[in-house]
Amino acid sequence: MILLVNDAGILIDLLKADLIEPFFQLEYEFYVSDMVINEIQEENAALLDDFIRDGKLLKKTFEFEALMEIQLLKEQYKALSVPDCSCLYLSGKLSAVLLTGDAALRKTAEQKNIPVHGLLWVFDELVKYDLISRKIASEKLKYILSVNPRLPTSECNKRIEKWKKGK
Repeated sequence: MILLVNDAGILIDLLKADLIEPFFQLEYEFYVSDMVINEIQEENAALLDDFIRDGKLLKKTFEFEALMEIQLLKEQYKALSVPDCSCLYLSGKLSAVLLTGDAALRKTAEQKNIPVHGLLWVFDELVKYDLISRKIASEKLKYILSVNPRLPTSECNKRIEKWKKGK
């Protein structure tokens, strides 16, 4: 089973687009740190609690030693937040894929040879496994693009056009 560690940005975008339920239908094992959960302030963030309760999203809380290692990562990688460092730490410990839209976190993970995917990969997976239609994927990605200016616009537009055409 492939393990995925989620950062806040990915979960926030999926919550905003009302795609959190199809996301957790993917055949992966999902992890999140308690620090990331505490970062999410969306109105519908309580949905994450349901997935945690059901065991679909595994929330990790860290012991003192792990917290010290996370703090060391924060000191080493100044551009990252403490929750970002918790994702980096957890991905490394679990040999998991990191899901993030954060450029600094992605770059750091790649330097540490941690596999990384972003929101577009999530969309590709949702479409590939027929958890959402191409039409819905196109509409939802267009919406997320309007509220998240950090996404790669040209790559998003390519998918939007492709999915609009049903290909």
